[in-house]
Amino acid sequence: MGGMRKLRRRSRGKQYTVEPLRPQQSFHAGKMSEVILDFAEPLLNAIDYNDELFEEAISFAVICWNASFLPEKEQKQIFCSMVDGMAKSDVLLRLSVRDDIRMLLERKKAFFADDKRMLLEYKVVEEKGSKRLLAMSVLTKD
Repeated sequence: MGGMRKLRRRSRGKQYTVEPLRPQQSFHAGKMSEVILDFAEPLLNAIDYNDELFEEAISFAVICWNASFLPEKEQKQIFCSMVDGMAKSDVLLRLSVRDDIRMLLERKKAFFADDKRMLLEYKVVEEKGSKRLLAMSVLTKD
């Protein structure tokens, strides 16, 4: 007896539901690279788009984006270590970094709250004299 016949015989009288392979999303899931560039826009507008600053701004934004999915206590730990690493003894720089973190978290809640993707990997590449962001993400569990 074929496999399909066995399956049909076993399933007679039973109702099965089939889940979609991809979860349905309530937002338009644009390319993750474009989403991160939109998310980091305030940081990117404040720099001259040189190699080092552009990549640092993207890295900063990605850390804030991914940390936004963590519980508040873990977020604080990550952000405290970020502030310590970026501005050891410069009080004004520490305040500036904290303000940027706060701004990005508020931006995530206000404009990207429905986007539940976490970045796994990203890379900034130079192409025809301009920068391009490549990003790979995964959908987080609620």
